[in-house]
Amino acid sequence: MDDLKRFRDRIFIHCGIVAAAAELISVPFIGWDLRFLLGMVVGTTVTIVNFIILIAFARRMLQLESKGQVVGGYFIRMLVYGVAFYLCLKIGKYCAIAAAIGFFTLHISIVIIYGIETNLPGAPKNPLNSWTEPKKWRDPSEWEDDDDFSDF
Repeated sequence: MDDLKRFRDRIFIHCGIVAAAAELISVPFIGWDLRFLLGMVVGTTVTIVNFIILIAFARRMLQLESKGQVVGGYFIRMLVYGVAFYLCLKIGKYCAIAAAIGFFTLHISIVIIYGIETNLPGAPKNPLNSWTEPKKWRDPSEWEDDDDFSDF
């Protein structure tokens, strides 16, 4: 549980850094625009809240052993994204563009932390990859698949 909290907190910190970098990159192009800043804050906050909702529904799914929880959580998260984007669009186009960029800050953070940083020389191994030997993903005949669809 402590590892999950550390994982989550590190991603949230990187979300803020990515959002701040996007805001700074926008300044030479559109100047200091409060609507863009608002959109970036809304987009980043919404993506973090949606990640927390995803974690909550995934935990609940594991407890109840019901996949319906994940589907319900998906629709709730998409509704949150849609409402936030609509409200930002009502404020202005820069606000909506920034919100859309903010929606991707979590994904960019995960790619930076567990995609780029772990492949740098001397970097610690990706903790999410606990395989001792490389997996072969290209040849489907070597996949370990428990599902047998031969009845169809």
